[in-house]
Amino acid sequence: MAEVHLLSRRVDQAGAERLAAALEQILTANTDPGPRWPQIRSLGGSLRQLSRDLKQEIDRPAVLPGSSMPEIQPLRSILYRLADTFSRLGLLAEDYPS
Repeated sequence: MAEVHLLSRRVDQAGAERLAAALEQILTANTDPGPRWPQIRSLGGSLRQLSRDLKQEIDRPAVLPGSSMPEIQPLRSILYRLADTFSRLGLLAEDYPS
């Protein structure tokens, strides 16, 4: 039976690289990776956390208070839509069937 390792709610670059290396090793050895639903669900939580983190960064003032930069607003809207998409993908992944 395949080993199942749950991921933390926040995947960092080192964790993603370890996951990619483990997946590459499984594919190279041509072995059955077993059920992936626990990892998919866990990654859903990571996507939702990424969405929250992105929204916090968008809300941080990037310029001095009182200065006006109207060209920033369309970019903020795009980033909010991206964050919402991460959140929706996270919800879908968290509901992935077992």
